Amino acid sequence: MKKIKQQSEVHISILLGVFFVLLGIFVLFNTGHIRSGTAEVDESAIRTVFDLINAFFLEGTTVLSMLIGEFPIIAGILIIVFGGVMLKIAQTIRQTTEYDTGLSFFFIGLSFFLFIITTVLMHQVYGWFSLLYLLAFIVHMLYNIFNEYLDPAHRKEHYMIILAVYGIAYFFTQNAVYSNIERAVTPTDVLSINTFFTLIWVLSLLSLGVGVFLSKSKNLLKKPRKEEDAALSRKNKRQKLDPNQFLGFSEKLYDFRNRLLERTKKFLEVDFPSWLKANYVELLLGTIVLFFILIEFNNRHGVFTEGYFRISQMKYIYEWVNLFLALALAVAYLFFTFFNMTQNKFYHRQMIIIVLLWLKLTTSLFITLFNDVELSLFILPFNILLVVVSTPLVLISIFKDFEGGNDNEKIKAS
Repeated sequence: MKKIKQQSEVHISILLGVFFVLLGIFVLFNTGHIRSGTAEVDESAIRTVFDLINAFFLEGTTVLSMLIGEFPIIAGILIIVFGGVMLKIAQTIRQTTEYDTGLSFFFIGLSFFLFIITTVLMHQVYGWFSLLYLLAFIVHMLYNIFNEYLDPAHRKEHYMIILAVYGIAYFFTQNAVYSNIERAVTPTDVLSINTFFTLIWVLSLLSLGVGVFLSKSKNLLKKPRKEEDAALSRKNKRQKLDPNQFLGFSEKLYDFRNRLLERTKKFLEVDFPSWLKANYVELLLGTIVLFFILIEFNNRHGVFTEGYFRISQMKYIYEWVNLFLALALAVAYLFFTFFNMTQNKFYHRQMIIIVLLWLKLTTSLFITLFNDVELSLFILPFNILLVVVSTPLVLISIFKDFEGGNDNEKIKAS
């Protein structure tokens, strides 16, 4: 495992190469669909797992047709060649560090290029809301490149800003997808499109990670030492913009929280017991969230196990996959909360997980209430209850004190 971690940039390069080779082969085998730009899936004709996989990826040809158009054969060959180049780059990185400087810019540029291409493809499905994802990726990319220049004491604020931008993009694009695909969305559309874009997003971040790693290995993005900072002229110091001065807003949140708690105590004329910790509330509410998600997941899973399911019923597959993701997030939240309480760590991961889960639940509720679709994950009372219960968990994460931004995070339980 340690060896794999030490050569992660090599393995990521190989992964990127394999992806582009497979994508090129996929394009060559679907030239007709890509050239025509239409690949309608007849869900009633899905009878085997192979038919399901074929229908799933066939939806991707509709998205790719916008970019490739009339030249799928040429595009497929070029993509395969580029995949071969990536495999050669992986071999070069393994053998020598001579080209790390140039390769660092190559990988950062590739990361940005992948997301530009993804944004163009997203526009076909999400409309102009796809630009929100581009903005979110730019913010994420800038954080990864320049995080050494940011105060680690404000790491919580960094993650909050990134999550906020991604959250806004997710909410608007997921709502747009239900009205932008020929005004008739099928579960196959939603699953395949979201999976395709998620895959490209992950590969973009992996490419960015390699670029940042190689640049730091050559001291291209290293933060200047204090002696170098001290040597700057007074004039340069005045002109230098320090982003850290804008990222201490958590202190204002903590002050607001303290004032609110004091007023609550005075109004109720009670004092909170000293043994009561925020983690206890998180465990209680988190368990309630897990319980109701588990009920819905069990209902959908029963359709599979009791013999009522047919593989052509994509609606059940869509619901099962999304409920499984929600269930995994709920379990992960309780896992991180437990270690947060017992070992004072995993604070950031706990906050990220609950924000993702809350966003999924809230978006699902909004779609159920305001969009005329049949892709609801939860029955309406459950969905409302889950949003009501998970919202305090998000607020607790936002208003909870913590110290440090290193690997060993320390938290002040409030």
